[in-house]
Amino acid sequence: MIPPRALLALLEQLPEAPPAQVTASALNIARPILWPDESFDWLTGRTLRLEVLQLNVGVTLAHDGRRFIASSGPGDVRFAATIADYWVMARRMEDPDTLFFQRRLRIEGDTELGLQLKNLLDATDWELLLNRLPEPVANHFRQ
Repeated sequence: MIPPRALLALLEQLPEAPPAQVTASALNIARPILWPDESFDWLTGRTLRLEVLQLNVGVTLAHDGRRFIASSGPGDVRFAATIADYWVMARRMEDPDTLFFQRRLRIEGDTELGLQLKNLLDATDWELLLNRLPEPVANHFRQ
C-alpha cells in the first residue's frame, strides 16, 4: 500500500490538463441539469482556478460562451479548499459564506467574479444532479 504522503507527492506531480478537461466535461454534462437558465456570460473570457489545499493541485477552467473548457494559469479568481470542505459545500452541510468566514474556503483575485461564483454555488441544488444518478450511487453521495 502507498503511504498517504507518497500518494500526495505523486498526485502533486501529475499534469493538470487531464483533470481540467475531465472537470470541464463534467460541468458541461451537469450544466443543463443544475443551471438550465444560467448563461455564464459573466464567466466568458475569464478563468477560474479551483484548488485542493491538502493536495496542492488544482484545475483552471474558462467558459467560451457555449461551454466550459480547460484552461491554464493562475485564474482571474482562485477558490481553494480541502476536499472535505468542497464536499460539505456541495452537500449543503455548510454554505460558502460560512466556510469563507471560517477561512476554510479561500477566494482570491477578482472579487466580483468570486462573488458571482460563490453565489452560484450557494444557490445550486445539487439534489437535481443526484436524482439523475442510479439509486445506489445517489444514496452513497447522500450519506
